[in-house]
Amino acid sequence: MNRKKFFQKLGLSTGAIMAVYCMGGLSGCAQDQTVPTPNSNVDFNLDLSSQENAVLNQTGGFVIAHKVVIARTAVDTFAAVTQICSHEGQQQVTFQASSEEFYCTAHGARYDTKGHGLNSNGSRGLTTYQTVLQGNMLHVFA
Repeated sequence: MNRKKFFQKLGLSTGAIMAVYCMGGLSGCAQDQTVPTPNSNVDFNLDLSSQENAVLNQTGGFVIAHKVVIARTAVDTFAAVTQICSHEGQQQVTFQASSEEFYCTAHGARYDTKGHGLNSNGSRGLTTYQTVLQGNMLHVFA
């Protein structure tokens, strides 16, 4: 028996079912929610000689700063994307060095280092930011 028939047997109308369904009583309308817009005013520096950013001195290391995930993807290459997942707006994007991709821990959305979606949950992609390394300073900007 599907959900609709189940609720109808309980005496609930289609309108009541949809109200419960979309107001959070059941999951299913989350895709219709507005996803927060990532910050377009990103412009900051990370000092790679500081302890908190030292992980970026190794390929595969990543940090999260100002709601941006910054990962060192190669000896001289960095990738920076919003931490806000485009799937449902969760602020849970992280980096997985083993697969060299960004990943949302909320629903499994996957993205390549250019922010392109790799599965259906990641199909909207991620906002990406530019990076420039000058000495020990990594500049991250929109």
